[in-house]
This record gives sequence, C-alpha cells and structure tokens, in this order.
Amino acid sequence: MRYPVVVHNIEFAGYGAIAPDLPHCHCQGETLEGALQKMAETIVDRLDELQAAGDPPPQAGELDLLRKNPAFAGGVWAIIDIEQNAMSPKP
Repeated sequence: MRYPVVVHNIEFAGYGAIAPDLPHCHCQGETLEGALQKMAETIVDRLDELQAAGDPPPQAGELDLLRKNPAFAGGVWAIIDIEQNAMSPKP
C-alpha cells in the first residue's frame, strides 16, 4: 500500500506530516527524514488500529487531486510505501 503524505516545515518546530487518506494520521519530526520515518510508523499504527476495529484499510487518494486541496498548499509531497506484512497479523 502506498499512501501520499504531505510535509510542512513548521518554523522553530521541525516538520509536520499528514497522511490525508488516513483519519487522525499525523506526526512531527525534527528533520524531514525524521518526520517521514515517523510518518511510516504512524501509518502502520493507524492501519493496525483500523484492522483491530474490523475496518478495511482506506484506498490511497489520487496525488494530483490531493495536491489541489488548499489545506495542503506549500507542502512537500512524498509517498510512503507500507508492505502488507509490516502490519500486525490478525489474531
């Protein structure tokens, strides 16, 4: 699964990252690389939560459409590739 992520530089606070396709999936890191690494972990955690609740993982949105959202203006986009086996196995 590949999820688009938008990262913004937060003055004096590092970088904030959001995965628009996953509700409540955001994080902060001191560096861009740190924010992206933390975002990958946050996505896995969020997908585990959805799986535990019996909800399917959301489909990734189309990057071109997400980029047009004014809420994400000025951000840098990345794709986080989550391997299916990175998520916790179903009990």
